[in-house]
Amino acid sequence: MKIYYHRFKICTTLVLLIFSSYTAVRSQTTRPVHIGFIYPISTNGLDAPDLKNNFSLHALGGLSSGENGLAIYGLAGMVHGNVIGLQVAGLWSKVRGEVDGVQIAGLMNEAKNANHAIQIAGIVNLLEMDVPVQVAGIFNKARHVQGFQTAGILNLSQSTKGAQVAGIANLSKAAGGIQVAGIMNNADSVNGVQVAGIVNRAKKVKGVQIAGIVNIAESSDYPIGIINLIKDGEIRLGLYADENLTSMITLKSGGKKLYGIVGLGSNLQYSELPYALEAGIGLKVLDRGGFRLDVEGTNLFITNFKRRGEYSRSGLKVLPALVLSDKVEIFAGPSINYMHTKYAIGDELAEMSLWNRERRNVYKAIHLGLSAGINFKIN
Repeated sequence: MKIYYHRFKICTTLVLLIFSSYTAVRSQTTRPVHIGFIYPISTNGLDAPDLKNNFSLHALGGLSSGENGLAIYGLAGMVHGNVIGLQVAGLWSKVRGEVDGVQIAGLMNEAKNANHAIQIAGIVNLLEMDVPVQVAGIFNKARHVQGFQTAGILNLSQSTKGAQVAGIANLSKAAGGIQVAGIMNNADSVNGVQVAGIVNRAKKVKGVQIAGIVNIAESSDYPIGIINLIKDGEIRLGLYADENLTSMITLKSGGKKLYGIVGLGSNLQYSELPYALEAGIGLKVLDRGGFRLDVEGTNLFITNFKRRGEYSRSGLKVLPALVLSDKVEIFAGPSINYMHTKYAIGDELAEMSLWNRERRNVYKAIHLGLSAGINFKIN
């Protein structure tokens, strides 16, 4: 009888040990490995949404409460909690908590916060809160970016400290650092540099705006563009002629320091020079009492739209001006220029030559010049 009793006691103990071990394993919130095809066909089964994993590998899609290492999904992965480490999905990755590491997806990444992470997506990154780095083929969205945000089309953020680079546009309420866009940058406040192929727009700029066509701001002292519409700046409409009687109507627009120059005109002396276009940038060096001093760098291009009918002149002008009233000023000053032309009258266009050369029917010269005219302030 004692023998049967001892056997029963041993069997009972073993059953209890096995059951308690199984229960302990099932009660763990973190699993070392999670492998599956698609939820719930995986080693975690229906419990997958409640379990964290150190390593996850799924042929199509996976679901968990957290990832602490490496998670790879053939198509899509969803995490209800946080991700620490690397998460890679063929199409779509979503984290309802925080990402601390790297999140990569072929199409789209979504997360609540990625303050210590990098998001890389083929199409779009969507983030509710903060991130240091976002890279997307088309579109990035985040609340605060402290680092680098680049997209093939559009970047969107409330604030940026670092760099925003987009093929089309950057939109941010507060931009600190640099914004570079193929078409447009837009920000309420800028503390740094805006560079756009067409237009920059901001309210208050502490730094530099560089645009292929137009800069728009309420306050911007250093805009560089063909047209600069600055609320606290100035716009001047001018008329001037140089030593060759090339006569130009100009628009000078900018901030308190820098301004852009664009002009149209013709030459009144030489019939070979009928159509003139000028563009450049100017710096207001001094504006005191009734005297003003500007320095301008310009390029003048004149053509008759025929073969061998081009004249180009790049120069630096020093233009002292007498301010007659709040709206009118007259100016005259010297310039130093580099010119080249295929016209036979090249030497006549550079009479005050410091250096010249003619080779292969192209005349080149460095020469002195003179400009004089009048400006009307229109804002």
